[in-house]
Amino acid sequence: MLRLHTLLLATAVVGAAGSLARADELGASVSGSTSGASDTDRFTLPKGKLALDAFVEMNLSSGEAFKPVSITPDLWYGVTDDVTIGLVHSGVGATGFLDVVGNSLCITGTANGCGHVYNSVGLDGRIRIAKPWAVDVGLYISSISDPFQMAAKLGIDGRWTWNKVALELQPSIFLGLTNREPMGTGTVVIASNTETLYVPATLSYLVAPKFDLALQTGLVLPFTKTSDTWAIPLSIAARFAVSPKFGLGLAFSFPELIGGTSTANARTLLLGGSYAF
Repeated sequence: MLRLHTLLLATAVVGAAGSLARADELGASVSGSTSGASDTDRFTLPKGKLALDAFVEMNLSSGEAFKPVSITPDLWYGVTDDVTIGLVHSGVGATGFLDVVGNSLCITGTANGCGHVYNSVGLDGRIRIAKPWAVDVGLYISSISDPFQMAAKLGIDGRWTWNKVALELQPSIFLGLTNREPMGTGTVVIASNTETLYVPATLSYLVAPKFDLALQTGLVLPFTKTSDTWAIPLSIAARFAVSPKFGLGLAFSFPELIGGTSTANARTLLLGGSYAF
């Protein structure tokens, strides 16, 4: 069966931070869980198992279509049955939200929305503590180039299922550790590296044994210039289990449907694939 996963919709949500689509025979999966499986299975992998989540993140905003486009692989490994670690490049893996674009590897160039080809990466860890909760901690670099910006992630993930319906919550806070003030001039400005709260909530429904639909919303709350930068996004996602180990997903999002600078002109498209081995 298709593993119901966080939507990030995340909702097309991906992996140990969440995967847009995960289909495998594992009893536990970073990106999703079969209806009826353990509530925490969606966030951890069994000992010795690997999962690869890969996304194509596309900006579809008015006047900025495909500026930028990024390819973002996440690799997760089960250290023990209760501890999973991941090398994360995607916005889904970092925050659980399905609407982020412009992460590493950004392939459209500086003239089309990319500050650098490779400029962000994170190391994430999930620790299963008790149903339905898993603690989520990590170190994330949002800017490798000058200025170097690193943040610590503290979060907790929970998942509940009722027959064919699943609800996932992934609240986390990112705490800026270096170069907290924005830097840059002209069209390339590095954002503030201060605290930001992310609260994605994903509701999914298993339409068929290998196909589910998800709706994701939540809250993005930066602690700097909050009145101008807070946002409530909305994502719609579909996920399909191609085989027992391979799944595909597609999510369309409004990153700033409501917020300080709310605009429905901001739109993104996320295409994801997951393979477990």
